[in-house]
Amino acid sequence: MPFSRPVLLVWALVFVGVFYVVNLQASLYDITNPRWVITMACLILLSPLFNGVFILLVHSRQERQSLSLGVAAAKTFSAYVPLVMGEVVVNLIVVAGGLFFVLPGIYLGLRLIFYKQEILIGGERHTMNALRKSLARTTDWRRILSLLGALSLFYSPTVVVFFLPVSLFWDLVAILLSAFVFAWTNVFLTLMYQAKEESASA
Repeated sequence: MPFSRPVLLVWALVFVGVFYVVNLQASLYDITNPRWVITMACLILLSPLFNGVFILLVHSRQERQSLSLGVAAAKTFSAYVPLVMGEVVVNLIVVAGGLFFVLPGIYLGLRLIFYKQEILIGGERHTMNALRKSLARTTDWRRILSLLGALSLFYSPTVVVFFLPVSLFWDLVAILLSAFVFAWTNVFLTLMYQAKEESASA
């Protein structure tokens, strides 16, 4: 789907490019760097906006509805506060869970992964309710395993890039791969969310 609508790939590239520039002053993983706070703040504040617009564009295409980038952005802004709150809560939960041998953090992250769709597509405007609905949506262990398998497959190319030589060329490769991962992850999760909604209403 990202390949059939260029605006989706452009939007993904813009997000990754912006975050790449922010990441230059302090890596997201360099917690000891005082500027890390700026990087993390930019991620928390920008991620909901870029993800939200992308999710709405994917949803509208799947529903065969016409939705412009501007309208998608306006709808995302109307839900911006609960999206940001969700981003903060999920990150805190995942980090806290990760302190216990990593696996609990991954598990909790997967259980809460649909909160953006609950807010943007489901119309939920209370962050905690959106998180609860995501938990209810991911009670089936087979669903969790399918999420883990698909996301592991999506993210594996970007992990490989970290072990490649540092150069402008590999930075560009990393940006392109990250944009594809961003795009495919949002497409996959949104379609998975919609499939569950359709089966529930049938």
